[in-house]
Order: sequence, then structure tokens, then C-alpha cells
Amino acid sequence: MSKAFCSTLLLVATLGLPLEAQRLSGRLLDLLTDQPIPYGIVTLLPQEGKGGRVAITDERGYWSFQVPGPGAYYVAARRIGYQPWISGPVVIKENDDLESVFHLRPLPVMLDPVEVSGAAVRTYLELTGFYERQKSNFGHFITPEQIEKRRAARVTDLLTSLPGVQVVSMTSGSVGPRFVQLRGGTLSRGGLCRPRVFVDGLMWARGDSRPARTGEEDAVEAAIDERLQRVDQSLSLDDIGPPSTIAAIEVYRSAAQVPVQFGGTSVETLCGVIVIWTRTGLMRIAR
Repeated sequence: MSKAFCSTLLLVATLGLPLEAQRLSGRLLDLLTDQPIPYGIVTLLPQEGKGGRVAITDERGYWSFQVPGPGAYYVAARRIGYQPWISGPVVIKENDDLESVFHLRPLPVMLDPVEVSGAAVRTYLELTGFYERQKSNFGHFITPEQIEKRRAARVTDLLTSLPGVQVVSMTSGSVGPRFVQLRGGTLSRGGLCRPRVFVDGLMWARGDSRPARTGEEDAVEAAIDERLQRVDQSLSLDDIGPPSTIAAIEVYRSAAQVPVQFGGTSVETLCGVIVIWTRTGLMRIAR
């Protein structure tokens, strides 16, 4: 079994289907818990040519395609909070009715505190390029020493002192989810919008900045983006884990500041980018 995913493909039936009524369906599950993944994106991509299909999983992780015709197809699956995956190619014959089960590996969330030495954390951050980017004078950097000194109750507390960062609470008082918005992004023109977020180098939240969609095929993608954005907006940086699990943080308020490995200057980084490095990420590399 792959460390990132596993899949099974079963031939369900080939009889009784009308001509050119090939179908590919199945479920998207969590690799660690085997629980369904709702609102995931499953994409069917022909090996040659255009005309792909996109489906969003329901609350029980089910998805389905009417395949446009026989041929070889790649199947990709992704969901915020999980490592993306692509299969293929899968050969679909005329009148095939195939069922597939895909598993995605979750990114680290709600992590337990990890005790590691200061030297190990520094070595980890050197490997990720944290200190090299800090020398560039682009963005704001929160070091392990600053995190330890702050003794914050939540991850979002670590960001409250940074210029251009606003922490928004959805409820009154100190309880309830809190969300981070950046001021000064190109998209917001001085207003506030949600940044793209990376955890240990992998995208964790897409943020508010999305490419414009035009045309019939892009209209489908736009509808998917709208639904995913609602899911994305339910994510809080505090869901990543307690501050004791955080090794360092990088904050880039505008697309012009964003390093290439995190999207560079693009339409998808117009709201800025936050990069979080965890101590658990260090332990995964150590293993």
C-alpha cells in the first residue's frame, strides 16, 4: 500500500447499459480512519485530449461520473487537509460500469505536543529554507524562540502582534473558532481577505484568492470553487494544533512577497500566504 493513498477498482457490471453509457463511481475515504471524506474533488482526465469531468463527493464520500467514451483516463482526488493524489491511467471499455475506492492521507491536524531539542528544530528549519527566506527581508517571520517566549494559548494568538494581520472571532468572548485575515493583499486593495495556508510545505487552505472562470467548462469549476470556498472558510489555524507543536511561522501579506515554492506572484496568492512549520513535521522527516 502506498504511504499517500490506496485504491481498489472493481468491475461491477457491463450488461444492460445503453451505448456510450460508461460509468465510473466510488467513494473517497480517509486512509488512516477509513471514514468518508465529504466535499472532496474527484477529477476524470482523459489521457489524450480534453473534456475532463469533475465531481464533488457527498456527505458519505460517494462520487460518480458518466464517462464520455471508452479510453484511458487519469483519476485525481483532492481535499483541503489531505495530500492530493492522481491514479492512472485507468482503461475504461465500452459500456463498462466501474466502482473505485480511493484513500487520501490527511495532513497533520490537532497534533499532540512533541518534545524535540532546540538544535533539532533549527536543523529542520534550515532544511526547509526558513532562515534563508528570513534573510530576504520579505514577509514576517516568527522563530521558535519567539513562539516559546510568547506562551500563547492558541496558534492565532501568535499572529496578533504582526502588522496587517487581523484575527477575527466568529463568536463573542474567548471561545469559538477564530480566523486570520491579511490587510494589504493585492486582491483586497488594502482591505482584508483570507490568505492561502501551507503546513509543513503542503497546502492546507486555499484562501480567498481564486482564478477567474470564463466559458462553459470553467463555469463548472467556478461552481466547485464556490462550494470549496465555503468549506475552506470553516478552517481555523487553531485546528492545526496547540502552539507547542509549532516550530515557526512565515507571513507574506502580498503576492509580491510570496516565494516561488509557495506560489510566487500569482492570482492564487493575491491575499497573501501563511506558512506554518510544525514540530511533528520534523519528527516525520526524522523517521
